[in-house]
Amino acid sequence: MNLENLKDLSKLKSLGNQAFRVGIVLVALTVGFVIGEYKVKLNQEATNKLPLELKEVKNLSKTSVAINERGELLIINRSEGQYEIYSDSVGKVIFKLYASQMSSN
Repeated sequence: MNLENLKDLSKLKSLGNQAFRVGIVLVALTVGFVIGEYKVKLNQEATNKLPLELKEVKNLSKTSVAINERGELLIINRSEGQYEIYSDSVGKVIFKLYASQMSSN
Protein backbone atom coordinates (compact mmCIF):
# COMPACT_ATOMS: atom_id res chain seq x y z
CA MET A 1 0.00 0.00 0.00
CA ASN A 2 1.21 3.40 -0.73
CA LEU A 3 0.75 6.64 1.18
CA GLU A 4 -2.12 7.93 -0.99
CA ASN A 5 -4.22 4.86 -0.29
CA LEU A 6 -3.70 5.31 3.46
CA LYS A 7 -4.76 8.97 3.25
CA ASP A 8 -7.87 7.98 1.28
CA LEU A 9 -8.72 5.28 3.82
CA SER A 10 -8.32 7.68 6.74
CA LYS A 11 -10.51 10.26 5.00
CA LEU A 12 -13.12 7.59 4.30
CA LYS A 13 -12.98 6.42 7.92
CA SER A 14 -13.33 9.99 9.18
CA LEU A 15 -16.27 10.57 6.86
CA GLY A 16 -17.86 7.33 8.06
CA ASN A 17 -17.48 8.39 11.70
CA GLN A 18 -19.09 11.76 11.01
CA ALA A 19 -21.96 10.11 9.13
CA PHE A 20 -22.45 7.69 12.03
CA ARG A 21 -22.60 10.57 14.53
CA VAL A 22 -25.10 12.49 12.38
CA GLY A 23 -27.18 9.33 12.05
CA ILE A 24 -27.24 8.84 15.83
CA VAL A 25 -28.37 12.44 16.34
CA LEU A 26 -31.12 12.07 13.72
CA VAL A 27 -32.35 8.83 15.30
CA ALA A 28 -32.40 10.46 18.76
CA LEU A 29 -34.34 13.47 17.45
CA THR A 30 -36.83 11.23 15.66
CA VAL A 31 -37.41 9.10 18.74
CA GLY A 32 -37.86 12.20 20.87
CA PHE A 33 -40.35 13.66 18.42
CA VAL A 34 -42.37 10.42 18.24
CA ILE A 35 -42.49 10.11 22.03
CA GLY A 36 -43.52 13.77 22.35
CA GLU A 37 -46.33 13.33 19.82
CA TYR A 38 -47.51 10.20 21.65
CA LYS A 39 -47.62 12.07 24.97
CA VAL A 40 -49.57 14.95 23.39
CA LYS A 41 -52.06 12.47 21.95
CA LEU A 42 -52.50 10.80 25.36
CA ASN A 43 -53.06 14.18 27.02
CA GLN A 44 -55.68 15.13 24.43
CA GLU A 45 -57.51 11.85 24.94
CA ALA A 46 -57.44 12.34 28.71
CA THR A 47 -58.86 15.86 28.46
CA ASN A 48 -61.63 14.75 26.11
CA LYS A 49 -62.98 12.30 28.68
CA LEU A 50 -65.32 13.56 31.35
CA PRO A 51 -63.68 13.13 34.75
CA LEU A 52 -66.83 12.12 36.61
CA GLU A 53 -70.19 10.86 35.56
CA LEU A 54 -73.09 12.54 37.28
CA LYS A 55 -75.06 9.83 39.05
CA GLU A 56 -77.80 11.95 40.54
CA VAL A 57 -78.48 15.50 41.55
CA LYS A 58 -78.60 15.91 45.31
CA ASN A 59 -80.89 18.66 46.57
CA LEU A 60 -80.86 20.18 50.05
CA SER A 61 -84.18 18.65 51.10
CA LYS A 62 -82.58 15.18 51.08
CA THR A 63 -78.97 16.15 51.77
CA SER A 64 -76.99 18.00 54.43
CA VAL A 65 -73.61 19.60 53.93
CA ALA A 66 -71.14 19.97 56.79
CA ILE A 67 -67.48 20.61 57.48
CA ASN A 68 -65.80 18.71 60.31
CA GLU A 69 -63.03 19.90 62.63
CA ARG A 70 -60.34 18.79 60.17
CA GLY A 71 -61.89 20.93 57.41
CA GLU A 72 -63.17 17.94 55.44
CA LEU A 73 -66.41 18.33 53.52
CA LEU A 74 -69.21 15.91 54.44
CA ILE A 75 -72.24 15.36 52.23
CA ILE A 76 -74.84 13.51 54.29
CA ASN A 77 -77.84 11.63 52.90
CA ARG A 78 -80.58 12.47 55.42
CA SER A 79 -82.87 9.53 54.65
CA GLU A 80 -80.22 6.79 54.76
CA GLY A 81 -77.70 8.37 57.12
CA GLN A 82 -74.83 7.64 54.73
CA TYR A 83 -72.20 10.27 54.03
CA GLU A 84 -69.30 11.01 51.73
CA ILE A 85 -66.13 12.72 52.94
CA TYR A 86 -64.04 14.99 50.71
CA SER A 87 -60.56 16.32 51.44
CA ASP A 88 -60.00 19.49 53.44
CA SER A 89 -59.02 21.50 50.35
CA VAL A 90 -62.38 20.73 48.72
CA GLY A 91 -64.20 21.57 51.96
CA LYS A 92 -62.42 24.91 52.31
CA VAL A 93 -63.19 25.94 48.72
CA ILE A 94 -66.86 25.00 49.05
CA PHE A 95 -67.10 26.76 52.43
CA LYS A 96 -65.55 29.95 51.05
CA LEU A 97 -67.94 29.91 48.08
CA TYR A 98 -70.91 29.33 50.35
CA ALA A 99 -69.78 31.98 52.83
CA SER A 100 -69.24 34.57 50.12
CA GLN A 101 -72.69 33.80 48.71
CA MET A 102 -74.28 34.17 52.16
CA SER A 103 -72.48 37.44 52.88
CA SER A 104 -73.54 38.94 49.54
CA ASN A 105 -77.24 38.24 50.23
